[in-house]
Amino acid sequence: MTRILPGRQAPRRKAIAAGFSLLEVSVAMAVFLVVSATAFTLFSRHESLLGAEQGIAGLNIGLRNALSQIQIDVVNAGSGVIQGPQIPAWPVGVTIINSNPSSACNVTTTNPPQYTATCFDTLNVVMVDANTPPLSPSNSCSGASFDTTAGTPLVGTVPAVINPATGLNWTTAQVAARFVTGDQILFMSGTVTGTTYPYTTALLTAAGATNASPAGVKLTFTPTLAGGANNASNDPISMTTAAPAGDLTNLYCAQDFVLRLLPIQYTVSVTNTADPQLVRKQAGVTNAVMDQVIGFKVGAATWNNTLFISNFNYDYLASDYLNDFTLVRSVRVTIIGRTAPSTDPNYHYRNPFDLGAYQIRGSSIVVDPRNLTMGND
Repeated sequence: MTRILPGRQAPRRKAIAAGFSLLEVSVAMAVFLVVSATAFTLFSRHESLLGAEQGIAGLNIGLRNALSQIQIDVVNAGSGVIQGPQIPAWPVGVTIINSNPSSACNVTTTNPPQYTATCFDTLNVVMVDANTPPLSPSNSCSGASFDTTAGTPLVGTVPAVINPATGLNWTTAQVAARFVTGDQILFMSGTVTGTTYPYTTALLTAAGATNASPAGVKLTFTPTLAGGANNASNDPISMTTAAPAGDLTNLYCAQDFVLRLLPIQYTVSVTNTADPQLVRKQAGVTNAVMDQVIGFKVGAATWNNTLFISNFNYDYLASDYLNDFTLVRSVRVTIIGRTAPSTDPNYHYRNPFDLGAYQIRGSSIVVDPRNLTMGND
């Protein structure tokens, strides 16, 4: 026991130190900074990897959706054009414009590489407006046939058909209202000539109107060239611009048909050079089907009733089968897409297709249009 003398204070105990020393704090901060830097470096690397994987996943989904839409359209090619037993097979279900440039159609020295319209094919799916009844020319087949080169309006008679939606007969005025300026119409012969039913197309320059005498629907259109051929401005889906002469005619009568077309066209728009888009156009409405498309090719397998034209190889040059789309029996569509081009200077990957700073993927489908004839003998 410690004895404290009078007038003396008890000795103080040494105070216990609290907190960290400056050295300890410095060491802890250094360790924290090292760990944080490592964590942020790993996070940064994994963030870029995640972004790349998401881009590839989105690209694969885009390819799948685009090809599915094309398949739905092409399998129905020629819909609405079979009018009865007198026309057992439609001559044209698709038309293909192959682009085979003789020189490079893209610029690979830019970032990203830029593509021009000549790099891509065009696919047209021929379909008829199922909600518009077919017309028949009022001209007697025993007299003067209607001539599509004459530049005179056609008067088409309305057949006694039933409107499936209302159960009522179509009136002349109702049918006339279905035809609008800019429509592409199809003239189709009801008599086979050689191995096909002759046809031609035209563009309406005025809306359909009723005609008193003879009674019917009056259609005014740009006249065709001799024999039923057309130039590109009068045939945007290229049914008649390069078709063999035997497939076409410019003379029609009461046994023939006049149909309103609703064709579907697939092209690649390069309006935005940083994002080429596969677009689908129908009835004047254009919708983007897929972004970042850098390849769109369409091939055809053909048949000519007696010979295999291409032995069922897919031909990517329509002139090889003389642009005779009546011979097409199967279509092969290939799309190449890319992820969004990278602008990161640290992104060093360059793909082997066009040396662009992005990943690429490609996919193809083969479609047999079910409305084309199967009687290949």
